[in-house]
Amino acid sequence: MKRQMKKAAALAAAALLALSVAGCSEKTDPASAAGSQSEEKKGTVVVYTSESQDLVTDMLEDFKAKTGYDYSLFRSGTGDVIAKLNAELQTGSTEANVLWFADIGYLYQLDEQGLIEHYTPAGADQIDSKFNYNDSMAFEVRQIFNIIAVNTLKNTVEIKDWYDLCDPALSGKFAMANPSYSGGAFTTLVAHVNNDQLGWQFYEDMKANDIKFEQSNGNLQTKISSGEYMAVSVVDFMIRNAQNEGAPVEIIWPESGAVMVPTPVAMLSNVPEENQAACRALMDYMLSEDGQKFFVEQGYIPVSENVGVPEGAPNVSDIKVMDMALDSFIQDSSAIREQFETIFTAN
Repeated sequence: MKRQMKKAAALAAAALLALSVAGCSEKTDPASAAGSQSEEKKGTVVVYTSESQDLVTDMLEDFKAKTGYDYSLFRSGTGDVIAKLNAELQTGSTEANVLWFADIGYLYQLDEQGLIEHYTPAGADQIDSKFNYNDSMAFEVRQIFNIIAVNTLKNTVEIKDWYDLCDPALSGKFAMANPSYSGGAFTTLVAHVNNDQLGWQFYEDMKANDIKFEQSNGNLQTKISSGEYMAVSVVDFMIRNAQNEGAPVEIIWPESGAVMVPTPVAMLSNVPEENQAACRALMDYMLSEDGQKFFVEQGYIPVSENVGVPEGAPNVSDIKVMDMALDSFIQDSSAIREQFETIFTAN
């Protein structure tokens, strides 16, 4: 009864903020999501994501082939996905069923409104508990790290750590994704400005060194491979895949730590009854052995310790990760965005 009263109050508050959707927010037994492969599969899972279009489509096709459930996909940068979702929620509902993007702070905001279904996928007990956010609000399904990449034919600077990117020789020849569009870049920004050795001064110095911004990590992968940039800050799997395809690129794992970019998967609480089984099946698939192996084939470092790592990837235990205060990500996101915009729009 208390949970029902709490949920009703949360949904009422959400309505006042134009962020409500109908539904419930209770934990579900993963066994209830499982179904016989011989059963006729009905329903569709509608995914809103910022993940790479080709990779997420390939993954969803594999999910469809293995489970029989269909899918619908909306893909854009994290900022655009959130803007679309907010606009839909202002009307009182959204077509989205499953969210998968790099803004964990936003998911916490939705959860506070009672808009996230706390579902524990089958296989969740086989991964590190740190990948379970807020008591099954969302789960990490593979690991992505923001690192430094260089073009081995063009780069002339010895780069060991983040501040080396302020070397004058890299003026106008270093780029990162725009944190206003890319969730991964914004996560990296949050980690950097909360780091005692970097802080906002790092971004002031990069601005003075004529840092360039691209809309997405995909653009960075293309332009570092072509030699348009000498160095970029980018997600690791894209450079690893480019390297395995023969591009003259190399990953630099910063001495002070790479930035682990949370890209959790969550299920909304307004999922129509006819789509709930498909949504839970997708969550289960992502943490299944088949799903984890498929992520490895795509170049991602998995969350499961039992399926290995992609070609060219280090062991997870060998990766130094920069500390990032999750509380700061959740509470200070707006202030950090405003400060970033102030720095880079000032004359």
